[in-house]
Amino acid sequence: MKSILCYGDSNTYGLMPDLASRYPRDVRWTGVLQKLLGDDYYVIEEGLGGRTTVWDDPVEEYKNGKKYLLPCLDSHKPLDLVVVMLGTNDLKCRYSLSPFEVGGGMENIVKTLLKSDAGIDFQPPKVLLVTPVPIHSVGREMDLDQMIPDMECRSKKLAYYYEDIARRYGVYYMDAEGKVELNDVDGIHYSAKGHAQMAELMRDKILEILG
Repeated sequence: MKSILCYGDSNTYGLMPDLASRYPRDVRWTGVLQKLLGDDYYVIEEGLGGRTTVWDDPVEEYKNGKKYLLPCLDSHKPLDLVVVMLGTNDLKCRYSLSPFEVGGGMENIVKTLLKSDAGIDFQPPKVLLVTPVPIHSVGREMDLDQMIPDMECRSKKLAYYYEDIARRYGVYYMDAEGKVELNDVDGIHYSAKGHAQMAELMRDKILEILG
């Protein structure tokens, strides 16, 4: 059985448009992915709402993805593949980061994965770096538009830096822009249809990587 760790934020957790509830396991992309891949694969969900790449959240605690990554890897090793999809939360106004700097945080995560012994035979696991689906404003000027200013333009720029990181470090890469539906309530989180779409994209990419 091949083990796949999916390390992400609220879209890996499966947050619903009401920003409070969670899609059931059979709707979340990780759960759908498990069903698509079958019993020869073990899909591990590690999604946390608000998770960043390497930044401590001054408002909410325990959101730094780097700090939890190594304990998480040790908890689940040996791993055949780690799918890492972070960066959207780094764009929040409270961090004052450019897309270039978010890329720097993700590079740190990738380097950490490649230095770990969490893979088969105490080697680094294979890594699939995924650029988060670009988000967009739905006209919520009093909350979301202030929390993540200029969200569509800035989130779209992440792909340039992430693809470059994948190339330089020799890890696998996927960009799902335009292929996964976001809900029309916040423009940030996947709809139920979007979860199914992401699962199918992941299935195809994982089979390409792991056979």
